[in-house]
Amino acid sequence: MKRIGQAETADELRAERALAGLLPADAGRLGYEAAAFPVASPSYQAVESTSFHVARDGTEMSLFLRLGAAEVAELVDRDVAVAAARHVAGLGLAPAVIGADAASGSLLLARLGAGWKVAKIDDLIAQERAARLVAMQKTIAASAPFGRRWSVFEGISAIWSLLPAAGVPLPGDIDWMRGWMSKLAEAIDTAGVDRRPAHGDPHSSNLMLGPHGEMALVDLDMAGDIDPYYQLGAQMNELYQFESQMKPLLEMHDGRFTDAAFSRCRLYAAADDFYWALRSLLLACRSPLQGVEFLKYAAWRFLRCRMLLGRPGFEEFLRTL
Repeated sequence: MKRIGQAETADELRAERALAGLLPADAGRLGYEAAAFPVASPSYQAVESTSFHVARDGTEMSLFLRLGAAEVAELVDRDVAVAAARHVAGLGLAPAVIGADAASGSLLLARLGAGWKVAKIDDLIAQERAARLVAMQKTIAASAPFGRRWSVFEGISAIWSLLPAAGVPLPGDIDWMRGWMSKLAEAIDTAGVDRRPAHGDPHSSNLMLGPHGEMALVDLDMAGDIDPYYQLGAQMNELYQFESQMKPLLEMHDGRFTDAAFSRCRLYAAADDFYWALRSLLLACRSPLQGVEFLKYAAWRFLRCRMLLGRPGFEEFLRTL
């Protein structure tokens, strides 16, 4: 554990500045240490932020400091992310917010106690736990809007505008996949979209599991007012290989299964893969974490995207919205 004034790296210097600003009265007693090791593939964990465990009295690690990465600053509304973190914590679904500075991307949270762990896909495929996660997401959706309207197609356009300057290596069939994104966006917009407040980033690594069955959401950077079926479709796509496994998740969410809602989920799944593949390529060029396998993660997301777009019958999803 280090004390304020003992920083040796740029990340530690940033952490000390953030802590001094958020906890000025305790600055002389604070201790901190790195909290998470960044891994892009397969879990995409801790690659868009740097985090530290923090001891307010210099001994017990009771706080968690998250520092958003500058490499994705254009893609994150930090004011909304902080407000969403406070809101979801108020619903009892996320760690309490102790302090925040949206301008610097600093967020100080109550640290979850002993026995908590980052969820893995295998932890979430069981029906009972998947149902609880869906219930958490529906609780957020029924609450007050976050004030940031967002769609994955808007996200794709935003990242695409950044790629030329980054010198990103793109796959040979990128235009074919991007052409499909335009078709998907048009079909969904024509069918109509009902936006609701949402966590927005249902990667399993953004869910924490407690020692007694507790569950807590973390990382609200993608929070916004979003089509709920986008989040559900992305979640289905991560957890299950087969559509027969995915369909019960829709029943949990809606109380019934309909072809139109399932088609929307599957279209969003393809778009989500394309979005996160592009985002990972952007990180591969921008991030100082050059040992992290961003290209491998992007290749996997592109592969799953093209497999879904190219499968027989995919176009039928467009016709059943």
